[in-house]
Amino acid sequence: MGIFKKLFGSKDNEEPKKEIQNKQSSKTYDDIAWMTDLRRENLDICFNAGFKPTTSLPTELGRHLRPSIEIAKRLHAIKALVLWVMVPEENLPQEQILSFIENNNLEDFMTAEEKSILTVSRDDEQARNAIGWKFENAWPLAWYFGYKQPEITGEMMSGNQMQDILSNYTCKLDGSIEEWLKDKETVSEEDLMQKEDLFYCLHNAVRSGQLGSDTVPAGFDPMGNGGVIHERRHSLTYMVSKDTSWEETDLST
Repeated sequence: MGIFKKLFGSKDNEEPKKEIQNKQSSKTYDDIAWMTDLRRENLDICFNAGFKPTTSLPTELGRHLRPSIEIAKRLHAIKALVLWVMVPEENLPQEQILSFIENNNLEDFMTAEEKSILTVSRDDEQARNAIGWKFENAWPLAWYFGYKQPEITGEMMSGNQMQDILSNYTCKLDGSIEEWLKDKETVSEEDLMQKEDLFYCLHNAVRSGQLGSDTVPAGFDPMGNGGVIHERRHSLTYMVSKDTSWEETDLST
């Protein structure tokens, strides 16, 4: 049994996902002249899943794909942080993690708050509890390098999923990310832009739901499940926000 399965358990025995409700009965946005086909397709996905984003969201947002190496280093910065707080020292010496960070200049892709995690005890409970959101950040970044598509249900990742990403969709700790990247196929820019726009729309519905509007599916928790959508959207928007840091990524809705 993997370390993440021990800590977080598996989804194998969980109940089936709740049936999505609140489908849109009529597409009032078909006749909006300025709306792009991409946005119409994404609104279809949202409404069919029970999300109700506003149909007046702008479609021209000046998105520009950032270099693959930057996306890779952000993913691996998260990997280092997760390993730091989730794997005991006796299983993975801290020197191995710190060398990986230094050799690949990963501190440049961490926030000040994230860097501070590397100064706390490896078994710090507060840091361990907070790291779960990094799982959600990691999923879209790993998808760019071949992992499965991030889901829109708002359910948190399992420990098994994160273990799969760290083991099979990232560079080894003794390796070079630049070398690892050389033979990696990535998601097309078109598919990435579509996915980012979809989560932009979902995030709008979530934000409205957090303010009390009926804009999310039945059984969807606007805060808990909505936080998952928020974190996945953060990574997707970061990937198409060239020359913008993680902290300054525009997550407005």
